[in-house]
Amino acid sequence: MSISMIWAMAQNGVIGRDNRLPWRLPRDMAFFKEQTINKTVLMGRKTWESFGGRSLPNRRNVVLTRDEHYQAEGAEVIHTLEEGLQLAQQEELMVIGGSEIYSLFWPHADRLIVTRIEETFEGDTTFPELDWSGWTIVSETPGIKDDKNLYDYCFVVYERTE
Repeated sequence: MSISMIWAMAQNGVIGRDNRLPWRLPRDMAFFKEQTINKTVLMGRKTWESFGGRSLPNRRNVVLTRDEHYQAEGAEVIHTLEEGLQLAQQEELMVIGGSEIYSLFWPHADRLIVTRIEETFEGDTTFPELDWSGWTIVSETPGIKDDKNLYDYCFVVYERTE
């Protein structure tokens, strides 16, 4: 079973504002695409809706929601953690948010891919307070601040060691 979780996070833990990213960082968007292309991406309903209800191209899109009647054109809809874990038995599962979904899959994940943005932002969604013991950094790649990527940032990969 292989479950990776991927997200971008500001220094103050913010991951969203008004169902969008509160920053513009094109290199992070390209990194996200590189990491998730041709894989199964699992997200909550709010994350799905933040994409305008459109599937991410060249990926198997899966939406997890409690709403038994929810439909998402271009995506599969599941309703339980167990259904998500079954997907991970077949192929690498990339959990892409939001906050509740990260909390739900945290105990089952074996890899975390985090874009750490070296700035604070106003937001209404933060990464959940979770126990980081048992995770080890296996790579850190600083990003280059430039005229398109206006913030210092770093791509950090963690693997579970316990």
